[in-house]
Amino acid sequence: MDVAFRKPSAGGIVIPLLVAVVTSGPARAEEISYTATTTVFTDITHTERDSQTDTRGGAGVSGNVGANWLSGPHRLNALYGGTLETERSSLATGDRDNLSVRGSSRYNFYQPGGRFDFNAGHTIRSVRNDTGFTLDDSAYDTQNAVNAGAGVMFYPGELTTLRLGGQAAKTWAEDDVQDGESQSVQANLSRQVSERSTVSLTGRRAWEHEEDLDITLDSASVGLDTLLENGSFSASVGVSRAESDDFENDAVIGSIARQWQTSLTSTRVSYDRTQSSTLLDLALAPIPELGIEDEFSVRVQGVTLNDTVTLAHSTQRLCDLCTLNFIVRGSEEENVQTGEETWEYLAGAGLRLAVTEDKNVSFNYRWQGDALEERSSIDDERHQFTVTYRHQLTDLASWGAAFDSAFTRGLTDQDRYQARVFFTLGWDGMERAW
Repeated sequence: MDVAFRKPSAGGIVIPLLVAVVTSGPARAEEISYTATTTVFTDITHTERDSQTDTRGGAGVSGNVGANWLSGPHRLNALYGGTLETERSSLATGDRDNLSVRGSSRYNFYQPGGRFDFNAGHTIRSVRNDTGFTLDDSAYDTQNAVNAGAGVMFYPGELTTLRLGGQAAKTWAEDDVQDGESQSVQANLSRQVSERSTVSLTGRRAWEHEEDLDITLDSASVGLDTLLENGSFSASVGVSRAESDDFENDAVIGSIARQWQTSLTSTRVSYDRTQSSTLLDLALAPIPELGIEDEFSVRVQGVTLNDTVTLAHSTQRLCDLCTLNFIVRGSEEENVQTGEETWEYLAGAGLRLAVTEDKNVSFNYRWQGDALEERSSIDDERHQFTVTYRHQLTDLASWGAAFDSAFTRGLTDQDRYQARVFFTLGWDGMERAW
């Protein structure tokens, strides 16, 4: 989403750490890109909810700070953003001040051929368990999470690597979301079977501790990772067992993913079947990159059997001065304790047109929907469409205008129309994955 409306958050897809550790290439020279911006804005917002309408005038400030840094064995990816706005309402009691903060950071230390690796991360994400979908991002519940882990490498053969490691995580929230802790230990044996392919065998045990529940999760899997001339391919299959004092469940798990990469396009297709929870995922592996999925709110659930299909595409082939991105994802989740099934869907698309060298127009759309009873019947959803015009005055200054329309249907029925004028100082040089 454009910086005029974007409030970074940190839900997303978890990719196993062993892939990042085992298949990483040689250490590269130092690379850095960063973002540090401050935006001052004023806007007019019209909302309709039930039979009540409200028009607000607002003014505020938002900022983003982040960096992608790679130097030898060190890698840091971080992006945080916050918005503070005061609004005056046409209703007598409708004045309010809004504050929202979202973001995430991940650090990895890995030296090819070395004996030790380390990772750490932090996220602030929006949680919609109790709020449902809302048009006011500051109304979401928020959750903080920190996680860290380390591993020791052994090399029993020229092409074989054994990694023994552990990971731990902790979550806390100011709202009604439960605090929790999780830990995991794992062993991963990998062997390079060709110049481009690696096979691996992984065993893992993880523990989750919440206020009234302790869960143990055991899993074992075998995987294949292959680098191709036009991208990559990976697949895995395994078994998993989750148990606590109240339940136990055995499941087959696995994944398959294919990525195509050219100078002008990038396409990613994946299917994942996992048995885990939001809290256990933090201990199993940190999220390795910042992407569009971070901007969608998440639902924090217990241990679930999860089937997820994702398609993401980015292309510059439509024209010389435009970029088109889109993502779609569908997920079926079964709570292993209660047997309750839910379905979560998301879709996002963005088109950026360079009108001139210093002027551009972007169109962004995103949608999320939850089906709580039947997969084809959406019970709660949110739509948002944004048009943004930006004029770059200098390398560090720009101004622009944006129009945003959004609505929710289901748990709440609300419509919002917003026009905004903004002025931005700073540098935005970070690329984010779709």
